[in-house]
Amino acid sequence: MGPNRYQCSCGQKYLTGAMEWDQLGEWERKRRIGQTVGLGIVCSAAFSIVGLGVYLGLHRSKAALISASAITVLPFLLMNVPFWLDVAASVWRTRAGSSGSTPGF
Repeated sequence: MGPNRYQCSCGQKYLTGAMEWDQLGEWERKRRIGQTVGLGIVCSAAFSIVGLGVYLGLHRSKAALISASAITVLPFLLMNVPFWLDVAASVWRTRAGSSGSTPGF
């Protein structure tokens, strides 16, 4: 997922071969969302074991709960936040940026 076109500093325009979010089919969108969210959940589940160890190792205090929660949630956020920011950027490029930004390529 990325911009369709690249403009070199010399002024030459090239096709990148990438597709924007709006150009993907419904099935491909659902597949990418499912994979990103699913992998985030699997990684967070794996890190929850570490979080549980931290929680028990710090004698079940409030700080231990916060630390364990952060350890568990962090992998999910690290996978999903950049994905959704890329989707938003792609939608912005095609919907808001299409009003005359690069005519006639």
